[in-house]
Amino acid sequence: MLTTNMLILIGVFVFAVCSIYIFNSILNYLKHQNIITKFADYTSVLQYYIEKSYDMVHKDRILVYSLEATRVPEDEINVVSKDFITLVEKLLGPRLREEMIYLHGNYETFAFIMAEYFSTRYEQDEIRKSTVSEMMESESQLET
Repeated sequence: MLTTNMLILIGVFVFAVCSIYIFNSILNYLKHQNIITKFADYTSVLQYYIEKSYDMVHKDRILVYSLEATRVPEDEINVVSKDFITLVEKLLGPRLREEMIYLHGNYETFAFIMAEYFSTRYEQDEIRKSTVSEMMESESQLET
C-alpha cells in the first residue's frame, strides 16, 4: 500500500506539473498578445528587411535587365522571387521569422505577402521604365 508520505509526494509532483503547464500557457498567451499589440512595430521591422532584401536582389539579379530595358524571363523571375523570400527570412533570423509567421497566421500567408511585395516593386522598376523611355526618345529622334 501507498504510505502517506508517498501520497504527499505524488500530490506535490502533480501540483508542480500542473503549475508549470499553467505558467507556460500564461507566458505563451502574453507573448502572442504582445506580438499582436506591437503589430506596427513588427511591420516596420519587416518593411525594413523587405526593402533591404529587394535592393540587394535588384542590384545582383535584376539591374542588368533593367539597364538593358528588358524584362527578366518568367522562369528567372520565379527563381529570383524565391531567392528574395529566402533572403528576407535569413535577415529576419529564426526568432523574428517565427514571430512573423505567427503574426500573419501561417507560412504561406507570410511568403505570399513577401512575394506580392517583390512583384509590385518589380513592376514599378523605375530604372527599366526610364531606360525604355530614353530608348523610345532616341529612336524617335533618329526617325526625324
